[in-house]
Amino acid sequence: MAEAQRELVMHREIGMDLAERIVLDLLKGGWSRQSLRKHEAAGPTPCGTAFYLLRDGGIALAYFPITDFTDVNGRGLCFSIRELYPPVHKSAHGDVESLVPFAVGDQVLSMDRHLCGSWHYEDEVRASGWNLLSPVFTVVAVRPRPGHHTQFGGRDYYQVKIKDRVGGGGGFHDLVPIAGRPWQMRGEGECLIRVLPTALTVAAPPRALPAQLDLFA
Repeated sequence: MAEAQRELVMHREIGMDLAERIVLDLLKGGWSRQSLRKHEAAGPTPCGTAFYLLRDGGIALAYFPITDFTDVNGRGLCFSIRELYPPVHKSAHGDVESLVPFAVGDQVLSMDRHLCGSWHYEDEVRASGWNLLSPVFTVVAVRPRPGHHTQFGGRDYYQVKIKDRVGGGGGFHDLVPIAGRPWQMRGEGECLIRVLPTALTVAAPPRALPAQLDLFA
């Protein structure tokens, strides 16, 4: 029987349904979204028809017991837990959505993190895990992307484009403003830190008319 189960290949739709149910059950059981990404769990699925392994922000499923992600070997499935989180109601974010994003002309530092193929993602910036890109970049475009986005817990996010003096900087970055840190926006493996806001153009006072032209003012 065990050998027959090992030969069964799990279809993606079935695996996704099982993975969503496992994540929901763990959340209802008291696990936080952070603990799901940082701790390990394994066992049979709630329906008893398959087995799962939850580790490092990912979840693997198969019709046989799993001790490592490599065990699935084409007969099981792996998913990122982040893809399976239920939407977070906007009331849970307080006034986070009202934070002002970066503006065109802002000077920013850019930091990135190599994720090493792992689904694990730290919520806080830690200097030891981030690489600072040496040039100071300038924000050249900002466009809002409202609506549900799993990566940011249902919060509206922005796409920000930056460049250095010679125009480098790549494409748009998916980022959200960080509550309590209006000088910082963050996304998956990326962080922009504002070091200088855009220079405000101050209108020059009107020039005084020559005395002989006062009559035409």
